[in-house]
Amino acid sequence: MVYYKLVFAVIFLPATILFYQLFPKKYRWSMLLLASIAFYSTFSVKRIVFPMAAAGIAWLAGILLEKLGERQTAAVKAVRTTDPSGNPREKDEIKKEKGKIREACQRKTRIVLTAGILALLSILLFMKYTDFFLENINVILKETGSGRQFALKNFLLPLGISFYTLQAIGYLADVYWKKVPAQHNPFRLLLFLLFFPTIIEGPITPYAHIRETLFAGETVDPDQVMKGYIRLGWGAMKKLVIADRLFPAVNVMYDMSGDPHGAQVAAAAICFTIMEYMDFSGCIDMACGCAQMFGIGLPENFRQPFLAKNASEFWRRWHISLGVWFKTYIFYPVSMSGLARKWGKFAKGRYSAHLTKMVISAMALLPVWLCNGLWHGPKWTYIFYGVFYFVVIMAELILEPFGDKLLARMKLTKENRFVSAVRILKTWIIIFAGELFFRADYLKDGFQMFGAMFRDFSLVRLFTEDLPSWGLDGLDWLIVGVAFAVVILVNLMREKGKDILEELLNLPLILRFALVLTLALTILIFGLYGPGYEEVDMIYAGF
Repeated sequence: MVYYKLVFAVIFLPATILFYQLFPKKYRWSMLLLASIAFYSTFSVKRIVFPMAAAGIAWLAGILLEKLGERQTAAVKAVRTTDPSGNPREKDEIKKEKGKIREACQRKTRIVLTAGILALLSILLFMKYTDFFLENINVILKETGSGRQFALKNFLLPLGISFYTLQAIGYLADVYWKKVPAQHNPFRLLLFLLFFPTIIEGPITPYAHIRETLFAGETVDPDQVMKGYIRLGWGAMKKLVIADRLFPAVNVMYDMSGDPHGAQVAAAAICFTIMEYMDFSGCIDMACGCAQMFGIGLPENFRQPFLAKNASEFWRRWHISLGVWFKTYIFYPVSMSGLARKWGKFAKGRYSAHLTKMVISAMALLPVWLCNGLWHGPKWTYIFYGVFYFVVIMAELILEPFGDKLLARMKLTKENRFVSAVRILKTWIIIFAGELFFRADYLKDGFQMFGAMFRDFSLVRLFTEDLPSWGLDGLDWLIVGVAFAVVILVNLMREKGKDILEELLNLPLILRFALVLTLALTILIFGLYGPGYEEVDMIYAGF
């Protein structure tokens, strides 16, 4: 059962809303937990033990972190300000004793935090990356002439493991930093990780962002339910009308068994990027719409990403929740680590401020982008994807001062329309190049396709020979084009500060009801489903 299925929209959601409203306010969160367990069980009953294990680990480690923090506070307060004879002690002596207590307690809390994170990561690594490591070991053994080969495990990945693992780790780090109190009820923590709108593709939600509304049990507002259904329909339209219609064409495009030409490869990269965006952002729209029905706000995951003027800005607009997670829990800790501080101290007075900053940025960004690539999956194409963005972003940071000087000489600014357009087009090239490797089955395929892009770039051949062979007829391309144009228009208006969807959500009830019917009819008429239709899985659900 997924968000765009009729059984979810007309049976599961209304039933959940009804029983949620019937429950006493104090226990309404438990209805959400039951609904989330039921939802997850439609994918796999057995594998629900994995999010339960993650919740148990996070709950226990969080309680221990809180207890150690309380002990530290009590021990520091208990430090005597007088000696046994009643004479006042030296301030430095008292300060030193308190420092020793804090250091001893912090050592213990770091051990608990590390143990909790390692326990959570070990489950993710074992289930998701075992075969990747075995495959590479087998390659090495084969190259060295060894006859031994390890059998692959072929584990079926638990739904949402990459998402809820990051949420659990973020929760522990926030408890450690005292940003949030530890959750004493393990079932509430399980709901936080298993919440059915976020379990498939996120967004990756910080505990601090959701803890108030998730457990508040507020009365269902019919107005919010209607708005939630409109956003659910908007997301379903993106998925079923655009993304799923492009899916067979993208598959044919990436089947480079022949001799692909440049325009074909470029079209493959562009179409896959559009398909991925519509699929992923559509799922997030559906997730946010579902949560909105219960008065729960989720973080937005996209903000007009194709209007970004450089790669860094693109990742502040694309999969925002993942970028925020990496920035909060990897980039900042590394950039403020002892090693980074030592380099800053060493470089001061020896090297330029720009070079010093670039080295610290590289130290912090490298683990971020390696983890970003690995998070997406156990493939060398994903690892290369992460390294690709590391190299591009570092190049942008290094060259930025030179670009600013060049613009100053030309008496132009970054806000100039022509300059902005050029920067956006440059970013598109970076995005499409990255997605070319992201979608490739193997790294060598990605390089072959990338090389082919610069050979025999024939638009005539693309439109006369390739397009008719990709499984879509003229009507299909027209439907995709019109629907895509509508999405682009909405995004352009949002960028200018006018949210058309939000304005539509505030229309009178009868007009909103008409909008829901219009979306439903659009999906029924133009969406792909029914007999003979091969269902297309949500792309990020596989991560």
